[in-house]
Amino acid sequence: MTELSIVIPTLQRAELLERCLYSVERGTQCSFEIVVVDGASTDDTGAVLNRARQRLGDRLQIIREEQREGFTKAVNKGFRASTGRFMMWLNDDARPNIGSLDQALQQMASANAKVGLVALFHAWHGTRSVAYETRISGQVYRLLHARGTLYANFGLGRRETFANLNYFDEAYYMNGCDPDFSMKVWHAGMRVEPAYLTAIDHDELNDANHQADSAKAGADIDRLFAKWDLPGKNVSRNEFDPANPCTLRGRRDQAAVAI
Repeated sequence: MTELSIVIPTLQRAELLERCLYSVERGTQCSFEIVVVDGASTDDTGAVLNRARQRLGDRLQIIREEQREGFTKAVNKGFRASTGRFMMWLNDDARPNIGSLDQALQQMASANAKVGLVALFHAWHGTRSVAYETRISGQVYRLLHARGTLYANFGLGRRETFANLNYFDEAYYMNGCDPDFSMKVWHAGMRVEPAYLTAIDHDELNDANHQADSAKAGADIDRLFAKWDLPGKNVSRNEFDPANPCTLRGRRDQAAVAI
C-alpha cells in the first residue's frame, strides 16, 4: 500500500506546479502518490501534467474539474481519490525541502493515537500569529496559531483521521479550511504537533486568482471565528503558549458538531 498521498490543487500556475512536482519527486524517498486536482486550467498545466505522468506513471493521479470549485472542494476530491495510509496537502506554489515529507511521515507513523496531525514548518512571510520558528540554511520557517491554538498550514495525518473528521469543511471556499481542520483535530481530543526538521518553501503569490478570491477569503476567516469558541484577539502580545498549545473551547454551536 502507498505510504503517503500528497494532494495538490492547482489553477493556472503551470510553471509553479512543475516546480512543486519536481521538489516532491526529487526530495521524497517513501512510497508516495501525488493527486493533482486541476480547477479547469487553460494554460500549460495539461502539458506539465503529461510530462509528470511520463516520469511518475501510476504514482500520479489527475482530477480535472469542468469548472473551478475552490481550494477546499478540490482538496477533498483529492483526499477521497487517494490511496495512501497517510495523507497531506500542498499548495501548487509550495516546495518541500529534501527529506521533509519523509521526516514528517516518520514522525506521524511513530506517534501515538493522540496525535492527529503533524504540522510542517513553512516559509511564512508575516510576523503575526507565529507559534514556532526554525532556521534552515539561513531561511526562517514558521508554524502559526489561531488565537493561541496551534494549527497546520500543511498537515500530515493518518487516513482514518481525515475520514473520521469528514475531511475539510466545504463551507470554506479557500481560506480557513486548514486551521478549521486542525480545530476539528483538537476538538476530537487529539493534538497537532510540530513536524520537526521539516521545511516547505511557499511563495504565497498574490496573483490574479488570489485577488479575485479576496472577498471569499475574508468571508472564510469570519466563518472560522464564528464557528469556533476561541479567545478574543490580543493586540498587545503573542497569545501562543508552547506549554498549552490549544486554547480552543469548542464549537460555538455544540449542537452542530458532526465529527
